[in-house]
Amino acid sequence: MKKLLLLSAFLIFACSSDDSDSSNSNGNSINPPAWIQGVWINNTSSVFDFRTDDICLTAGTITSCNKAYMALSSESSAYEEISDTRYYVVISFAGVMESTYEFEKVSDSTINWILYPSGTISTFTKN
Repeated sequence: MKKLLLLSAFLIFACSSDDSDSSNSNGNSINPPAWIQGVWINNTSSVFDFRTDDICLTAGTITSCNKAYMALSSESSAYEEISDTRYYVVISFAGVMESTYEFEKVSDSTINWILYPSGTISTFTKN
């Protein structure tokens, strides 16, 4: 009887999942989590603007928004991994070019951008 009880407890634990982590591979949208939405700046005049359905990056005087580029081709897609402290997204543009972004929440006002593939960290503060 004890073995049956232990086996049942193990199966329940093994089949449970953490709702704070999710992934999106629906291929047709970008969905940054609420904790990262807003405008983030760093000391090199780079700016990320995370919207409910887009990621825009301004470097110097040039702004690029991923949603607009994705709309140019039905072959564009996005893969996302979202948790309470991490946002990872790979955006494929028409199967020709790919952008990978990884962000780590440090606090409500600070995030780290982990540059791919070097792993270099760039810190941003919420504006």
